[in-house]
Amino acid sequence: MRRREAILVFREICECIPDVFINSITLSLSTPSQRDFVLRLNMSLNRGNIMNVQSIVRKHGLLMKENKGFLLIYGSGTPLSEIEIIS
Repeated sequence: MRRREAILVFREICECIPDVFINSITLSLSTPSQRDFVLRLNMSLNRGNIMNVQSIVRKHGLLMKENKGFLLIYGSGTPLSEIEIIS
């Protein structure tokens, strides 16, 4: 996903679930091409909020991975093996 698209997705998430506290946000390059970014959000979400975020992610044709309070949002062209594993 491009940088502008990541920012747009983040804004939509904030508008969709405005009462959720976000501990940290990271936007990092996922490939050597310097074009594909991964959006990492550290936040506590309930199942309903996760469903709302999933609908935004799908609308943009992106993928999402959830683990231990982190959400990774990335483009379908980015192999998961190239994305830093959540610890």
